[in-house]
Amino acid sequence: MLAADGAGTQHERQVMAKTISEIAEETGYSRTTITMVLSGRASEYRISARTQKIIQDYVAEHGYTINQTARNLKTRRSHTVGFVAPQIANPFFARFMASLEACCRAEGLVLITTSSGEDPALEARALQSLMERGVDGLVLAPCAPRPAAATRKRGRRTPMVLVDRHYPGDSVEAITSDHRENARLLTEAVMASGAERMAFFCGHPDNPAIVERIAGFREAAGDGENARVLTADDDSAAAGETMMQVLLADGGELPTALVCSSLLVLEGALQCLKQARSVVPPEMIIATFDYDGFLELLPNTVIVIRQDEAGLARAAFRSIAAQIGGRPAAEGTRTIVDAELVHLNATA
Repeated sequence: MLAADGAGTQHERQVMAKTISEIAEETGYSRTTITMVLSGRASEYRISARTQKIIQDYVAEHGYTINQTARNLKTRRSHTVGFVAPQIANPFFARFMASLEACCRAEGLVLITTSSGEDPALEARALQSLMERGVDGLVLAPCAPRPAAATRKRGRRTPMVLVDRHYPGDSVEAITSDHRENARLLTEAVMASGAERMAFFCGHPDNPAIVERIAGFREAAGDGENARVLTADDDSAAAGETMMQVLLADGGELPTALVCSSLLVLEGALQCLKQARSVVPPEMIIATFDYDGFLELLPNTVIVIRQDEAGLARAAFRSIAAQIGGRPAAEGTRTIVDAELVHLNATA
């Protein structure tokens, strides 16, 4: 069975599209002439109407594709940006990645994403691999302090911006939320909702974002026995489960508010609590960083710091684009993107 002419011809044009060299060889015109016609500059170079028509008719029939390898060699650009995330499973980084990809696509760039799994060795390997592939810029949410020359290749520094986390002493521009202030506001909102005993579950306490969140929590709640901080080495649902097991093993009353440093930690903590007590007490106030739809399904009062993933992505992309264009930010610059305090399911 034959395909309709229009569909078949269009498919063939897509599959068999020609490069400038192939068009030049088959039409008998120079590569320069082909380039001028395709770029709309034929009149500027006094290329005849007849020549333009021959080239345009040929391209209309056969299609045209850029030889990306040759283009990259000529421009010394790959038209790609690399992003190394700690955990793609974390909804915050998944949404950030989607927004960053949209920024790249709008400018004709391709985003290449990989994950470090919060492992410094994997992070270093990922960065090296992306640089070897010649990415034009790097976006990194670091899981550990970085060596000073970590983004140099062949004596040239690859444009880079850090997101979410900024280790002290790092000279690369960072785009983050104000983690300390957001934690203070979240904790004050929890206390204003009637919480008398709080437990703050924190994954990866060496992460500078978590260090700042703990500081903000302490600033609002103090360091008494009714404002307890529990930590685990990694940011994961398993870490949340482990911290809840520690809390339950201590006996005594449950806290009237559970505050978690991430959605992954909250997920594990609530699963563990439900398995141990059959139900998450509906009177317990739940507070966390970052929003997800499942929070709307909880019967509890839920208070959330909702970070602006799209705003963070736009700021990170602007930084990378400026550096690629030869306009780097001052060393140690930190750009703060506002977050929002949101009350969900609050009872009157």
